[in-house]
Amino acid sequence: MKDAIIQFFSPQVPSDIGQVHASWDFPEFIRVKRSQTWYWVVSIILVLLIVYAVYSANFLFAVILVLSAFIFIYQYFQSPRKVPAVIGEDGIIIDRAFYPHKEIKSFYIIYEPPQIKFLYLEFKNKLQKSLAIPLENQNPLEIRKSLLKYLRENLTINEEDFNETFARLLKIR
Repeated sequence: MKDAIIQFFSPQVPSDIGQVHASWDFPEFIRVKRSQTWYWVVSIILVLLIVYAVYSANFLFAVILVLSAFIFIYQYFQSPRKVPAVIGEDGIIIDRAFYPHKEIKSFYIIYEPPQIKFLYLEFKNKLQKSLAIPLENQNPLEIRKSLLKYLRENLTINEEDFNETFARLLKIR
């Protein structure tokens, strides 16, 4: 059932994407080391928000908070799976999703090791937000060189996406 849902929402991955310029694996999520204080602070904030939601009769908000906590706890006990990334002459494959070059508006690379090493894809579809792909141990110059054959590089963006920075600072991701 899960695979059927993924195939419904993601474009079909073709069996041949032409010449492969680069391929690598990256973890689905990064396990962040958090202190015991972090867990206490987040737990207290969560309990206070749930009490406020119940007090204000906003039960939907309370349910969303509880579900979010369960998802967070569930993910804590999961090990990250390896997600494949492939750059080919017909498009880019990330996990089970295929992105043809014609659907990608531009790309940019933010590389400030050791923490920030991302390839960002911006799509022509305004409803689709940019996609951040960890570069891991890939040479960003080689990735850039292979993408420039097919895509325009956005040179105006030179810093990490706000959401990524915010998540990294709060140790959410």
